[in-house]
Amino acid sequence: MAISQILETQRAWLASGKSRALKDRRDTLRAFAAAMDRHEAELLDALRADLRKSPLEAYTSEIRMVRDELFHVLRHLKGWMKPQRRPVPLLAWPGRAKVIREPCGSVLIIGPWNYPVHLMLTPLVGALGAGNTAVLKPSELAPETSAALTRLIADAFDPAQVAVVEGGAEIGESLASEPFDHIFFTGGIATGRKILTAAADKLVPVTLELGGKCPALIFPGPGERERLLGQMDVIARRLAWGKYLNAGQTCVAPDYVMVEQSLHEPLVAALAKAFESFGVGELGKIVNRRHFDRVLRFLADGRIAHGGKHDPETLTIEPTILLDLPPDSPSLQEEIFGPILPVVACANLDQALEQFHSQPPPLAIYAFTSDEAVRAKIVSDTVSGGVCFNDTVVHIASPALPFGGVGASGMGRYRGKASFDTFTRERVVMSRHLWPDLKFRYPPATATVERLRNFFRFIERH
Repeated sequence: MAISQILETQRAWLASGKSRALKDRRDTLRAFAAAMDRHEAELLDALRADLRKSPLEAYTSEIRMVRDELFHVLRHLKGWMKPQRRPVPLLAWPGRAKVIREPCGSVLIIGPWNYPVHLMLTPLVGALGAGNTAVLKPSELAPETSAALTRLIADAFDPAQVAVVEGGAEIGESLASEPFDHIFFTGGIATGRKILTAAADKLVPVTLELGGKCPALIFPGPGERERLLGQMDVIARRLAWGKYLNAGQTCVAPDYVMVEQSLHEPLVAALAKAFESFGVGELGKIVNRRHFDRVLRFLADGRIAHGGKHDPETLTIEPTILLDLPPDSPSLQEEIFGPILPVVACANLDQALEQFHSQPPPLAIYAFTSDEAVRAKIVSDTVSGGVCFNDTVVHIASPALPFGGVGASGMGRYRGKASFDTFTRERVVMSRHLWPDLKFRYPPATATVERLRNFFRFIERH
């Protein structure tokens, strides 16, 4: 079916009012959850084929994330849909006003390949909870998952409500030029710019979830150094886990570490120990040969302190620690998106923040400290989509927390209530009686500016 026909049928669906009522939306979300159950095994197999994700990783980082979103929205949707009473201006007394939230309309969701289930279906949950229809464009770089998603959507929804369009990058750009009511894109910065440019011609609002270099900072407060040394194994495991997940192909993975000089060697030793304990048996693969070759080039930037082994046949790269990097090296300037972790020693936090400010704002900042002054400085002196202290990645796991970037790392927010707000529009509804009808508002003027000023000053004081 041509995209123009899909949009026509979806607009007819919206005009019918089938997605307006709370019950209809809840029924849709419950049908979605039931289809997830029926297709779970197929999705796990597809994720294994496309990205070599283990069943446990695929379930926790993909399937479970979607199901958590579904049930969070089901629990809270009634409250989100309630109109909000607002005061009316003095000129409209006596009167009433409220703000209602209405569906955007037909939403285009373009998903990435690195989390092809989670990052495609989680925004869909929000779009459906908000009462919209949707067109999905899965990534062609995860073909098995794309096919599995197409079957799931066909099983769960009428195509007039949710449809899937498969194809390459050119299809995504073509879709973005169509008159959708909202576009939601997750992917790289370069493609995000193309989507935004294509949407601008028809003034379609866009949400962009992009990437960036997410730093990890390890700088102790006064008297904290010995405590951090004593917990270095925990710090290293949490950093290594964030980089190991999905072979580093995670937009919020720690991309590089900046650590105080005195903690540099203990951290590197602990990271090597952590990566060694994880093994390589469950390590995912790089999505294709082009990305494999791109990631592999970063290994030439510095000295390999651990790892570095790679296999072009299986497209796997052993988790690798890189040291002795020049400040202008590609691995400190470009998003790595692979299992390579540069570690940079800095004299102090100020020096680290100076280097941080040379990069665009990232999706996340990770910092390992319990010192409140250090935490406050990191929050106040930086800009990012989120900040997580003493862990990595886990801050994105809750549907109660909005997720998104800043500047080059994205625009807009989603997850839970943030998704509902993204995929709806505020509409003001005001009502008042025809009496009283105060004559002073009409020409010719009977009041003076001085009298009005005194009147409003009286109101302000009371």
